[in-house]
Amino acid sequence: MKEIIMSFLILFAIQAFPQNSSQENRWSYNSSYLMRAGKWESGLLQPFRYGISDKLEISTNALILPVLPNAGIKLSLGERCGFRLASEHSLSVPSVFLNFVSRKGTGGLISPEFDFPLMLGISSSLAASRPVCDSAILTFRAGFGITFHGREVNPLSTIDLPVFYPRMAQFYKGASIRLSSGIKGRICRKWNYEEAVQVFIITRKDNNFFAENTGNLMWTVGRSLRIKGGYNLSYGNYPFGKHFQLWPSLDLIFGSRL
Repeated sequence: MKEIIMSFLILFAIQAFPQNSSQENRWSYNSSYLMRAGKWESGLLQPFRYGISDKLEISTNALILPVLPNAGIKLSLGERCGFRLASEHSLSVPSVFLNFVSRKGTGGLISPEFDFPLMLGISSSLAASRPVCDSAILTFRAGFGITFHGREVNPLSTIDLPVFYPRMAQFYKGASIRLSSGIKGRICRKWNYEEAVQVFIITRKDNNFFAENTGNLMWTVGRSLRIKGGYNLSYGNYPFGKHFQLWPSLDLIFGSRL
């Protein structure tokens, strides 16, 4: 276990050296910075975010809202010891989605023999960000996720896929503790980067540890459109055993002119 954690930390450290140029806070996602009041941003995968004020931001995964009701807020907590602090809180009702994919054929990820009770997922986290040079921001985050069930969920009904499984583990048994660190910055006028390491610890005896290293480059096409692409390297203790997986990632980020 120690060797695995060190491998992720070393990989993160190698790729996280910042570049020298002026700092931009336009990429506030995954940090304690908020969207500016009256501005909005969304992606095909990244949640829709809207700035209510300099103290409040609201968000939702809009494209999957019909099958996965969800909503979140980010609250600015001011500054302390050189770090800008924010708390993030979200609610979701995963039952609709799980019952939707519990079928045969296209879109089926779970055997139709399973059905899911009403569930309410709650997640909260604290984020601390600070500039580390003129062109980079370092962020640390710690949080948890819990789920309230109408009745127990059959543990055989899990979606045993990297990325999905660690984020859904709390729906079945135990709470999810999430720890992460990341750095993002500017390479040149139209290019930004982000590197992050995230760990999921599930409070149960088995299938309880997962880690991810993600890296992204973002190309600013215009004032309201950016293209983000990269990778997700994951490791976890799954029901079928320990497993590494490398996934590509691609997203289109659009919104109001920043």
